[in-house]
Amino acid sequence: MRRLPWMLACLTAAGWLSTLPPAWGLESSSDRSTIPFHTILELEQTARLLAILLDSGRAVVNDNQTVLDDPTKAHKGFTPEAFEGQLRDMFRGRAGINLNELDGSALSPRSRRLLQELVSVSKQVIADAQAELNRQGAGFKGFIPAVFGARVSTRFTAVTGVRLKQTALDPRNPANRPDSYERVALEAFADSAYPREKVISEMAANSSSLRLMFPLYATRQCLDCHGGPKGGLDRTGYPREGLTLGQNAGAISVLLPVGK
Repeated sequence: MRRLPWMLACLTAAGWLSTLPPAWGLESSSDRSTIPFHTILELEQTARLLAILLDSGRAVVNDNQTVLDDPTKAHKGFTPEAFEGQLRDMFRGRAGINLNELDGSALSPRSRRLLQELVSVSKQVIADAQAELNRQGAGFKGFIPAVFGARVSTRFTAVTGVRLKQTALDPRNPANRPDSYERVALEAFADSAYPREKVISEMAANSSSLRLMFPLYATRQCLDCHGGPKGGLDRTGYPREGLTLGQNAGAISVLLPVGK
């Protein structure tokens, strides 16, 4: 992978670009992509929106965790349709985009198609989980945001060829270990001085794909398992990481082939 010195860097949540710090060692300005600038911007926007939509689904599961883990209820009401309604509201609040009006939006055909596919895959994951979610007499079922995200990512990648991945510097799931590119971005996100909500992206050296890293932050519900005391066992039996509210908790990694 190579970084484009003229633009590939950090996108704010509002979509503005800024440059990466000198420590990233950007290449000379003579080494540029042959892809038009507007196409790269479209790729970045698409990758970023996919990350936000995946994380919005994770957040919906997070918000419903208490209900999902209630052993007294046989039917939780967390149907695919109920999930979709909350997902659309969550995404609209975070991205300012109404998923019900994509056809009339200014988004590219690629963005619209992939967002619609991610909604469909996310709903299918919830549909397939109904039996486990509605199992009466069972409390914690292990269906947490990370599990939802992993199931969705695997299916979405298989269907579209666009890779979504949850990753962290010290992930619980070995499959989420960062590669070298992801590790550098995660180390940047872990710095408390790093601007909140900014993503990092770059094009492949052969201009065949774009990579983007979308930072994640610990919520109050995340801290139930990932907070303090560090090293103490959470309800899954895994040692707690000792995260604090708002601390970086990893990232969503997107690899978007140019032709997808």
